[in-house]
Order: sequence, then structure tokens, then C-alpha cells
Amino acid sequence: MADLKNLRKVLGQLQTKYKNTIFQAEEANVINKINFQSPQLTYQFSGFSYDRVHQLYGPESSGKSSISTYIAGQLQQKFPERPVVLYLDFERTFDIEYAKNLGLNTDEDHFILIRAENGEEGFTIAEELVKTESLCCIIFDSDATCPTRTEIADEVNKASFGGSALMFSRVLRRWNILCAKYKTPLIWISQERANMNAYAHLPSTTGGYAIKFSASTRNRVTKIDNITQGGEIVGIKVRVRNYKNKTGIPFRDAEMALYFDGGFKSDDEYVDFLVRFDIFKQGGAWFTCDRWGEPIKCNGKAKVLEWLKENPEKYEELKNEVTNRLLGFSEELDSHNSDPEIEEGTGEKFNKEEVQYVESLAE
Repeated sequence: MADLKNLRKVLGQLQTKYKNTIFQAEEANVINKINFQSPQLTYQFSGFSYDRVHQLYGPESSGKSSISTYIAGQLQQKFPERPVVLYLDFERTFDIEYAKNLGLNTDEDHFILIRAENGEEGFTIAEELVKTESLCCIIFDSDATCPTRTEIADEVNKASFGGSALMFSRVLRRWNILCAKYKTPLIWISQERANMNAYAHLPSTTGGYAIKFSASTRNRVTKIDNITQGGEIVGIKVRVRNYKNKTGIPFRDAEMALYFDGGFKSDDEYVDFLVRFDIFKQGGAWFTCDRWGEPIKCNGKAKVLEWLKENPEKYEELKNEVTNRLLGFSEELDSHNSDPEIEEGTGEKFNKEEVQYVESLAE
């Protein structure tokens, strides 16, 4: 017969000695999340867990760093008591003016840029800073350009098979714990390389397998098209497809408009979700809603936006409803979700942009 009285006595002593280590099931099952101003991004993550590792990967110039910067700016607003963003810039491409356009506060009280010579140095600095409990986000950009200490010290042509993968494996075993302990997300950016195993499969990511195992969410970012106004490119259309989500609804697939002068246009996105959830019914150019007794009828999306801004209380009510529905399973949005890796294994055709990218690597 179990001696529960003695168990509780010993457990109480251990809880005193090992604080924040032993939990009841209900305590350990809490997932800390925030919503973004962009409902599309909230939808893609099912709410963003700010105590986990998140991976964004894809081909070059597809929007990975831009999305990461936008997320960091949102986190600064959500956590004014610890508003500092740490950016590990191994690509040496951080543009302060562009980051400001995306909503990131880059003054000395809100932003730290690290350009370390090797990964060990960069993550050692990051670990010391996260322990100050002043950071709201860490961006690692990217594993493809991050050398190890050994690579820097050795001759250029000396072989060092698996060195980066080993370093990342050791780093991530520490950072899964650090992210949870200090409630600070690590956004990990990965590039893609050609997958030589089988033609027509998507490219594989750089950096080894550790990030694939350690990340709570993995989203592939691809560029679909440019957004132009008056003959000038003002943004890009991106596709973000979820491959793994341990904190929400997996395998979501979203197409988003990313503007260089402000990120995502949340009002446009909310209108799209109001239509998809059948709150506003669309027939041709007309949008109608009869929620509040008196029918609302708007000719064109611009008129819907105008009505929403003229009725801020009703708009706020609708935004809250949309957000709540995006956090969980939605029949309208998730009934046809499918595992991308299974699709790849069956040789299912990809969209034109993805096929062109794979073919370009093979040339």
C-alpha cells in the first residue's frame, strides 16, 4: 500500500529545494500565448507561445527575417515591462530603417544587435542577457551563416563534418529550458539547401536535425509574388505553411500580404476572416451583415472597412470573436488541413513557385 502521507512530506521538501521544478499536471499544462495585430499570423501560430523555440525556414528573400522582425515589434508592445529584443545577426543584413518600418523599436532601451564571430560566442552572450529577465524576444538569423569556433580557427579548406549540427544540438538543449524559464521566445531562422535524396521533394533545411526536433512550431515561408503600386514594388505576397505545431492547430496554410512600410494590414485581414466565418456575407461586390438587428450593406471591401472604423465598439466585438475562433480548431478553416510531409512522401505536386525553386537548385 502506498504511503501517500510520506510521499507528500518528501515532495514538500523537494519542492522547497528545487523551486519551479515539480508541478501538478494542471500547472504544467499551461501554454502561454499572445495574439498579434495581424489575425493571419495569429491564425498561423494558433496564438504565439512566447516561451518556446519557433523555426521559420524557406528559400532566400522569402520574408523570414521580415516576419521575425514584425513579431518582435509586436512582443515589445505586449511586454512593456521587458521590452528588449536581442537580434543575433550572423547574416550581417539587419537594416535599422526597414526594421522601424515593420514596427520594431530600435532605441537602446528596446533593442540589442549582436554580431558575434561564432555561434558559441553569440549564444553565450544571449544566455547571459536572457537571465536579466529584460528580453521579450531573441531572433537568430540564421543557422546557414553561423560558423562554429572551430571553423573560425581552422584553415578554410579543413573538413569539419557535422560541427555546426553538433553545436546547434547542444545550444538547443539549453535553450528549450531557458525559453520556458524566462518566458522568452527564440525565433530561429533557417535557410534551405538542395535535397539530393530524391528529385521533386522540397529542399531540406540547414543546421542539422536538432532544430526540427526542438522547435515547438516549424513554418515554411515562400514568396508568391510582388505587390506593386504605381509600378513600384511595395511588398510581397508570402505563403506560410505549418509543418509542426506542438502548441496549437497543426498544418495550417496561409497566404499573407507583407508590406515593406508596415508589415501586415490587420484591417484587411480581419475583413477576410469576417467573410470566411460568414459573419459578413459576400455576394458579388456586396457585403451584408444582420448581427445587430438593422441590416448592414456595403458595396466593396473599402466600404466594409469604412463601416468598421466608424463603429469601433462593434468592430472590437468582431475582432475578439475572430481571434477566439482562430485560437482553436475551426471547421471553416481547418477541416482540410493536411500534413505537408505526408504529401511530399506521396509525390503530390507542389505549387508552381515551389517546383521552380527546386528546379533552379538542380541546375
